[in-house]
Amino acid sequence: MRLKTLGVFVVTILALFTLFYWLTDAPRRTDAATTQEEELLDFGKVVFANDPTNPASAGCARCHGDDGKGGKVPNDPNGAVAPNLHSPSLASKLKTNPDYVHLAVSYGGVVVSGRVDSPMPAWSTEVGGPLTVQQIDAVVALVKSWAAAAPTTAQEVDDTPEAGQQVYNAAGCAGCHGADLAGVQGTFPNLQTIGSELVTDLPTKPSQLDQMKADYKNDKRTFLEQWIRDSAANYNDGTPTGMPPHPEGELTDSQLRALITFLLEQK
Repeated sequence: MRLKTLGVFVVTILALFTLFYWLTDAPRRTDAATTQEEELLDFGKVVFANDPTNPASAGCARCHGDDGKGGKVPNDPNGAVAPNLHSPSLASKLKTNPDYVHLAVSYGGVVVSGRVDSPMPAWSTEVGGPLTVQQIDAVVALVKSWAAAAPTTAQEVDDTPEAGQQVYNAAGCAGCHGADLAGVQGTFPNLQTIGSELVTDLPTKPSQLDQMKADYKNDKRTFLEQWIRDSAANYNDGTPTGMPPHPEGELTDSQLRALITFLLEQK
């Protein structure tokens, strides 16, 4: 009888323990995941930092700034500007391609921009770079967290060429067309004379090229606004042109005005 009672007691305890474990399993997993994410982001900050004394540091901050908000690439002959990693533009690119940052970090800027002269090198050990899988995963997680926290409403700016140049760099235009606006022949148009002549040597010839020419001749500013906002919808019957759209949620009206003012200075 005592053995039977003991057996019932043991089974009851086991059942209660199982129930307790089951009820607390989800919160425990959540806490573990949160801790793991925090540790990954902390390591990402170490990798991102420009700290020559730390072997784990890749020195990303040397170009992108300590805060990741961009800056001039040191010793770049073309005066390239590293993009702001807190921008709505980057967040938009990640929505379209969740692997965008991972590809750029692992294999270099050329894989996302097509620019063979991109100052962003390949970092993965798979292609001869210095960073391990763990380092890349950490810094990618950090950059993604910055992009996810980017303001949904972009900052208002003055309508000046100087402000427009800042928009040009921050919005990622320089990533394709280059800091010097020279573009890449056959891939990204040269914008160095966009203020005085329409660029017609495009990789994808728009179906409404004649309309483009007429609009540019009639009002360059309005044409550029139409082209930058949505070139496919406005000049190619909805078919992608290679120029991504820049809706107001990504580029405010004031930013677009300043950007166009900067472009119209190029003659």
